Amino acid sequence: MKSSWRHSLLAKMLGWLALHLLVLALIFGGLLALQLRLGLDSLLAGRTGDHLKDLGEVVGAELRATPRTEWPTVLSRHSASRGLQLDVWQPPERWEAGAFKGVPRNVMDRIREARLPQSQRSQNPPPLQGRPPGDRPPPPPPRAGGDDLFDGGLLGDGPPENRRQGPPPGRRNEQDEDFQPPRGRPLPASAPVFLVRGESGNGYWAGIEFPLRPAPGTGGPQHALLIVRSEDLSGNGLFFEIRPWIFGGFAVLAVSVAFWAPFALSITRYVGRLTRATERIAEGDFQVTVETSRRDELGRLGVAVTEMAGRLDRFVSGQRRFLADVAHELCAPLARVRTGIAVLEQTVPEDNQARLLSVDDDAGELARLIDEILAFSRAGAGRPQLRTTELEPLIRDVAAREGEELEIAFILEPDLTAHVDLRLLSRAFGNLVRNVRVHAGAGAKLEIMARRLGAQLSVTFRDNGPGVPAEDLPRLFEPFYRPDRSRTRDTGGSGLGLAIVRTCIEACGGRVSASNPSEGGFEVAVSLPVE
Repeated sequence: MKSSWRHSLLAKMLGWLALHLLVLALIFGGLLALQLRLGLDSLLAGRTGDHLKDLGEVVGAELRATPRTEWPTVLSRHSASRGLQLDVWQPPERWEAGAFKGVPRNVMDRIREARLPQSQRSQNPPPLQGRPPGDRPPPPPPRAGGDDLFDGGLLGDGPPENRRQGPPPGRRNEQDEDFQPPRGRPLPASAPVFLVRGESGNGYWAGIEFPLRPAPGTGGPQHALLIVRSEDLSGNGLFFEIRPWIFGGFAVLAVSVAFWAPFALSITRYVGRLTRATERIAEGDFQVTVETSRRDELGRLGVAVTEMAGRLDRFVSGQRRFLADVAHELCAPLARVRTGIAVLEQTVPEDNQARLLSVDDDAGELARLIDEILAFSRAGAGRPQLRTTELEPLIRDVAAREGEELEIAFILEPDLTAHVDLRLLSRAFGNLVRNVRVHAGAGAKLEIMARRLGAQLSVTFRDNGPGVPAEDLPRLFEPFYRPDRSRTRDTGGSGLGLAIVRTCIEACGGRVSASNPSEGGFEVAVSLPVE
């Protein structure tokens, strides 16, 4: 009996492997989610930081080379090309493009907390306190465009009187010219400052510090923040790349399967061999050998199965040989007994003839039993002579010979042939028809059906007799077994008829089974090989 895929050992092993990997994935995902909730800034130390730095360099370079009045256009173009929202923030609350409808409070806190590089603060002039009034330089004239917004060490720490929101209408901003850093002093690189999730799930926000123009009185560059917003954590690959994690997961799965699959397949293949071997033993075929090259517990089990099959084969063969020898040895004295009874019939008085005839009947029954034992022994001995045989003529010939008192109906597909031993199959079919005549009685109806099912032929013998108790069905084909209600000598027979049927059918490479149809009666199904 073959087990379904979901109940196979290989499916269970793969299922446990998948469950193991799923648990690992859930633990890993939980730890990752916990880390991301505790702080996304840790991502800035890896590829995310490199991506944000590159974005700051590209956008910053283009903004430095573009008049401030065209910055909204530049930011809008980059936003559309990357599928994100970009804007530039300058203190105190100046947004260049107005791309955001509203900024979460925690994001604004991070923006205001952003500090300029330490190197720029060191370039600021010393404080005016403590210097003689005559040594204090005059305050620089106010510049249009609010370019003195980044004079302080903190973004947005400049004096309130110097903070403006942009150049007055109609005036040219002198700082809109391209900025060139002082000779010999490289332009500071862009740097990611923060990565945070907006409150109430309002997207994911990143801040990138990049240089703009010289701070007044220092010659050093001013800095601004490029603010980037995305609806999800991936940020179209800018914030968090999910594909490497997916590929990594598949790689882990592939490596795990590569390590586990050979082990699981080797076990399941060998267990499959053991299963097929034990199924053959259960069906009465003891010519079984299991490959025993393994040195583990399964290998020892294979050795045990092979030795068990050999011992069973010797036991069954010895039992049949013993029965055949006993039956053969009984034939000679039984023949002498029957000859003596025939002689005595001539001399025994009339009043003792009935007793003598009873003894002769017993001797005849013993002779028939011995014949059946010999037939049973011969059916399983020797090598069957298998050849292609037409089925319909064989069935009709057996039915005519053994079923004269039965009402037989034939349902046979035309041109059916089987690869069988004609002598053994004829004996098996004859016993089945005779069994119907004995147990269902004269005048019983017998239906013989034959059809082809793939590489097998199915032949069914169904009668309208009393049937057999369900608990007796598994043992009907055992030698000398008779159901309880058939144990009398008149109706039960010797108990070898169906045993001979199974032996003959299995010698032809087929299978036989018995059942009680739902509509009543008794049915025997025979399966034979076509080739």
